[in-house]
Amino acid sequence: MVSKRDSGTPSPTAGLPGAPLSGRTATLALALILAVVFLAYLDTLWFQFVHDDRFQILGNTWLRSWKYLPRYFTADVWSFEHPVFRGTFYRPIFLLWFRLQYLVFGRNPWGWHLCTVLCHVGVTLLVYYTAARLLRDRLAALFATLIFGLHPTHAEAVAWVSGVTEPLFAIFLFASYLCYLKKRAEAAHARTYLVASLGLYALAALSKETAVILPFIIFACELLWSERTAPSWWRAWVRRSLDAFTVVVPYLALFAIYLVARVISLQGFQNTKEAHSFLSMFLTWPSVLWFYIQHLVWPTHLSPFYSREYYSHLDIRNVLLPAIPVLVAGAGLWIWGKRSPKAAVATIWMVVPILPVLNLRAFVEGHLVHDRYLYLPSFGFAMLVALGLRHLQLGPGRLLGQPAVQLGLAGIIGLAMGLEVVQATACYANETTFFTYVTSMSPEGHSSNMDLAGLLGNQGHLDEAIKIYKEIWPTQPDNWDVNYNLGYAYYLTGNLPEADRHLSRAVQIDASRPDAFFYLGLTKLKMGDVNAAAANVQRAVTIRPDADHYHFALGVILKLQGNLPGALSEFHQEMDLDPDNIAARQQAEEIEAAQAGGQKGTPLGSVPAPGNPTAR
Repeated sequence: MVSKRDSGTPSPTAGLPGAPLSGRTATLALALILAVVFLAYLDTLWFQFVHDDRFQILGNTWLRSWKYLPRYFTADVWSFEHPVFRGTFYRPIFLLWFRLQYLVFGRNPWGWHLCTVLCHVGVTLLVYYTAARLLRDRLAALFATLIFGLHPTHAEAVAWVSGVTEPLFAIFLFASYLCYLKKRAEAAHARTYLVASLGLYALAALSKETAVILPFIIFACELLWSERTAPSWWRAWVRRSLDAFTVVVPYLALFAIYLVARVISLQGFQNTKEAHSFLSMFLTWPSVLWFYIQHLVWPTHLSPFYSREYYSHLDIRNVLLPAIPVLVAGAGLWIWGKRSPKAAVATIWMVVPILPVLNLRAFVEGHLVHDRYLYLPSFGFAMLVALGLRHLQLGPGRLLGQPAVQLGLAGIIGLAMGLEVVQATACYANETTFFTYVTSMSPEGHSSNMDLAGLLGNQGHLDEAIKIYKEIWPTQPDNWDVNYNLGYAYYLTGNLPEADRHLSRAVQIDASRPDAFFYLGLTKLKMGDVNAAAANVQRAVTIRPDADHYHFALGVILKLQGNLPGALSEFHQEMDLDPDNIAARQQAEEIEAAQAGGQKGTPLGSVPAPGNPTAR
């Protein structure tokens, strides 16, 4: 076993081929790896905002003012769009990260992409220092760093701005874990490192929920490194477990505080997305785990979305067959870990971070698996591959004092992964490439087809968009997204009766989402029913009072009704949200001038088109 002293201090590993790598050489090699990682993602700096970026960045009013800062810590990350929606994503630091970028870069995507890439490079740097301490071999740590930095499954987390949750929480998590290792190694400064570790752990947990697994990683490592003995194996295990538990108590206390804040903010620990049974979730695990194993080992033909279904009964193809390679892989890791403490700690880092994403009931159908969920587990995988490379002894050849075969294979792996990264990131370049690629990868997926229809609608191809929505609707007539998107498309084309039908159905299906009420109100207005228009737009404003264009539209309707004081109030609220809204300012000035002159003002004949919320 690894002793307490050795586990915290990097040193060359005895018995491996090649001379020990000097610190200066390792630093130069690390700098080269970081540069290669940055260059692999350099093209993303010219990418646009895609998919959820349209809502979380462009349409997120919470990013435009510091007055929303308290809401970052008291609500779900999507509450800016659906205030009454009970979500499951409590990520205040993630929202704060976005707010800071909005202050600096506004709506220019290059700056956001640059920050995301630099965040990943920062994580890659911490991966090296963590691997160096765990593997006690600088060359192995460099191999692990190269594999982690260029692993193609990270494309989703680095090329897509909204995927930054992975590197953002990881940078805090690795820093916290490094402080924990320093605490073990330097007793004189243990308290300082503990405080730093706990603070960084809190930031990680507030960036993404997955970070809460750190105490369990530390517990497993403490069990692995413990040297406590006893007359029987089970007594030794109990003593080691108690010692490990003592170490993680401060982390568990912080974890408990986080849970309380999460439950209060989200009105529940987890607002389950799917109604599938636990048995169904259990039967789906083999296919999900096999998916992740395949993408760790052979990361090709990657996609932002994958078609995965729940399995409710035991069958050979979907449950038993995937379970076989999963069990074989698990047995292999167990045997390797029993023989090598380094392989054991690498396995801990690969297995423990994947456990939270096995809670499949937290995800909506069609989102059971994503490559970005492998961001943290890939660190453990990278260390396992590095260990394997370091034990290869094929010939006496040396390069820079190190086994040529090992360096050659590492170079080939890095080159192959780098090329795959460039290919995997290409689909995130803009909306067109994104949804076209997604649809080509999973043409049967309703979600990708709706997104593609939304893209067509934004580009002005409304008839094509409506055609896609109409093909989906018969299979999902009670789906809010389908009815809303179809109704909105009909509204844009001027087919008011069909717009009224589908938008009315949407508000019946889910009365908590304001967009359907808003466009139903505008549809009623165009149909001449001003009172119904006012009622529906008012309902939208009540649900989401800080949405773009809502107050302006309500102000126009109130002006048509002759309610000038009410209209003026709405125009001023619109200007508070968007000081650059020229139309709202003109309307307010017109009413103020009319009131000053004792006139009633001239009502508008139509409502200027608000922003284009695209299909979800």
